[in-house]
Amino acid sequence: MLGEHERAFWSTLYRDLGKSHFEASYIELDNVRNSCDFFIKNLRKLMKPKSADVPWYMRRSTRAKVVAEPLCIVLVFSPWNYSLLLALDPLVAAITAGNAVIVKPTECPKSMCLILKQLLPQYLDAQAVQVLEATRQECAVLLRYKFDKIFCTASPRIRCIIMEATAKHLTPVTLELEGKSPAVIDSTADISTATRRLAAAKWLLNCGQTCIAPDYILVHSNVNSSFLEALKEALVSFVSLLFQTPNSDVEPQPDAQAMPRIFNKEETDKENLVMMPTILLDPPVESRIMQEEIFGPILAVLQVQNMEEALNFIRSRPQPVVVYMFTTNMELANEVVEKTSPGSVVINDVGAQFSLQSIPFGGVGESGMGSYHGRYGFDTFSHLKGVVTTKANRDDLIHYPPYTAKNKAILRACLGN
Repeated sequence: MLGEHERAFWSTLYRDLGKSHFEASYIELDNVRNSCDFFIKNLRKLMKPKSADVPWYMRRSTRAKVVAEPLCIVLVFSPWNYSLLLALDPLVAAITAGNAVIVKPTECPKSMCLILKQLLPQYLDAQAVQVLEATRQECAVLLRYKFDKIFCTASPRIRCIIMEATAKHLTPVTLELEGKSPAVIDSTADISTATRRLAAAKWLLNCGQTCIAPDYILVHSNVNSSFLEALKEALVSFVSLLFQTPNSDVEPQPDAQAMPRIFNKEETDKENLVMMPTILLDPPVESRIMQEEIFGPILAVLQVQNMEEALNFIRSRPQPVVVYMFTTNMELANEVVEKTSPGSVVINDVGAQFSLQSIPFGGVGESGMGSYHGRYGFDTFSHLKGVVTTKANRDDLIHYPPYTAKNKAILRACLGN
């Protein structure tokens, strides 16, 4: 489906959000393809029951294993900012685990919902996968029904609605939520590399409208001036190449370059929905922009005197979906891993964690609940059932009374007490 209708998908993403062919292909379509390729290659191994250890004193008669089975009916809510990727990526994992799935794409804009509703039944069994076009009011009715799993990528406000509804049925949920994610610039960092990677991830990919974009930067005072100059240089260099207003009335070409649109109409250029990238220096830590996720092309930069101050600042705030650390001091990098508790930590890059099928992707605390990608997606949409088999004609060392002092001593020794 992705191969045969690639142009239709990226044309829709261009018209809806101004995404270039490169961004639509590299970020959205290719990441779904990667998920498909992973499961095609590894599904048999993932489905195979896994042996489990038993204590030595039970091994004469007992064997244990873990069997993965489908949860049953899964509901996937996808957002507007990655309307193809975040509808299909969890769908791939859910059907791989054997579930029937209802995908509820975003209603704003409705274009991707319509194209998925048209195409998915041509490639997947409509009795197992359906696309639901529903308004916000209709979704409220939908949540009155019991599902076996709900996967939702949304804002904290929607999180509360989902959690309240699912509590009535004890439905398990995986939530991908906001990410007020910091990037830390150590005095030993490669400034040129750091600024180019931060600028590209913050301003070029969906114009900062992504939960894994760097939300604010904590810069060591020793390199603050050089960092800001290099950041501005990278920004001007990239934006001068790409800052063209997307034109919804023109059929996009594969080499079309444009800054993605801002989805929120409450900003300066309401007609074209474009906002110029902005660097905000040392905003008050109690200000709203430092309390809430920015989710746009504004990047706050704060100066710190040392890395201890940076780590304390991160720990004093809700757990982010990711912490980015730029340093050539690997001892310091390990300290960041040990002393912060985000969903993930990335050293000397931005966004690389999302494309990997080998590690779990997800938030923690206020930034999310649960994870997926690769085997972790298979496990998220599976019930991992423990199975214990004991031989009918062979007992363990101690199974029945009398519970004598000798038997108690043997049992304690078996248990390591």
